[in-house]
Amino acid sequence: MKVDKFEVAFRRHWLCYHTSMMTSGFSMDSEEVMVEMEETGSSSDSQPGQAAPFSVVSGLRIILIGEREAGKSAVGNAILGRGVFDTVGVRTREAVRQQGEVAERQVTVVDTPGWEWFPSRGSSLGVRREIVRGVSLCQPGPHAVLLVVPLSFTFTRRERQAAEEHVELLGERTWGHTVVLFTVKGGRLKDSTLEEEVEESEELWGLVERCGGRYHALYGRPRKGHDAVAELLEKLDNMVAKNRGELLSSEEILEEAREKEEEEERRHQEEDREREDDLRRVREALRELEMEEETEEVQGEGEEATEESTRQQRGRRRYTEEKSDTGVESSSADPTSAPPHLTWSDLKTIVSQRCKTQ
Repeated sequence: MKVDKFEVAFRRHWLCYHTSMMTSGFSMDSEEVMVEMEETGSSSDSQPGQAAPFSVVSGLRIILIGEREAGKSAVGNAILGRGVFDTVGVRTREAVRQQGEVAERQVTVVDTPGWEWFPSRGSSLGVRREIVRGVSLCQPGPHAVLLVVPLSFTFTRRERQAAEEHVELLGERTWGHTVVLFTVKGGRLKDSTLEEEVEESEELWGLVERCGGRYHALYGRPRKGHDAVAELLEKLDNMVAKNRGELLSSEEILEEAREKEEEEERRHQEEDREREDDLRRVREALRELEMEEETEEVQGEGEEATEESTRQQRGRRRYTEEKSDTGVESSSADPTSAPPHLTWSDLKTIVSQRCKTQ
C-alpha cells in the first residue's frame, strides 16, 4: 500500500521526535530515578507490577518474542556476548533463560518459541503457553520486551496482526515496555534506510507506533561490544527509566493468562455444545423426512392395491354379464369364484347363439 508523501513526512518528524526523547529527553541516571521515587513515596516494598527503585547497575530482565526464524536466539547471544542460545538447526520449543554480566550489571534474557505467520489463535497452545511462561523465568517480572521482526521480506498486515496479538498475550500494558527490534540480513537495506522502510510501510509504521515509536535494528550477526548492541541496551535503559523502573508483574501476567485460557476453554465448550445442538436438529429433520417418505410409499402402495382390486371387480362383473348373455349358468354361487369349466356342447351352444344374433 503506497503511503502519501505528506503522511511520510509526518511520520518522519514523529519518529525523529520519539527517537530523540528515547536517547536524551527521557534519559535519567539511576540517582534521578531513585530521587523521583523517594519524592513520590515509593519504597522497596513495591505494589504488584511495580519494581523496587530501578538502578542501571542493579540488573535488567529482557524477554524476547517473535515469529519463527526471526533471529531471537541470535539477538540473545549478541546481548549476553556469548553463544548461550542454540542458533544452528535447532528450533526453540520452550522458554529458556540465560544470564550474564554486561557492562558491570547482571542481565537476564529469556528466549521463547516463535509463532507461525498467523494470528495467536492459530498458534499452538504450547507456543502461547511458553511465551506466557517466559515471564515467570525472570521474577518478579521483565523490564523490557523485545519484539523481534525480521526485515528480510515485505511485512504484511497478517504478520502485524500476529505480532500484536502475541504481544497482548502478556497484557495490554506490555506495549509500554516493548521495543521493536528489526533483524536485517544481507543487503536488504542497500537501496533504502531503516527509517524509510518504517515510514513508507503502513504495517511497520503501525507496529512501531503501538510501541511509542521505539525501534532498533541489528545487522547480520552482531557481537558483544558492537555499537548497535550498546545502543540497544541504552535504549532499553532509557525506556525503563521513563517507566520509573516499573516492570511487568509475572504474577499479574500469569493470572490474566490463566483467566483468558479458562474463558477460551468455556468458549470452546459453548461452541461444541452449539455444534452438537445443530447436529441433533439436522438428525431430527432427516428422520422426519424419512418418515414422510415412508408414509408416502405406504399410501402409494395402498392406492395401487385399491386400483388392482377395482380392476379385478370390474373383470368379474364383465365375466358375469357375458355369462348372463350366453345363458350359461355358473357352477358356483359365489360371483367372485373362478369361471366354470366349459364342455364342447356348451361351446357349441354359445357359438350358435352368437351366430343367430348376428
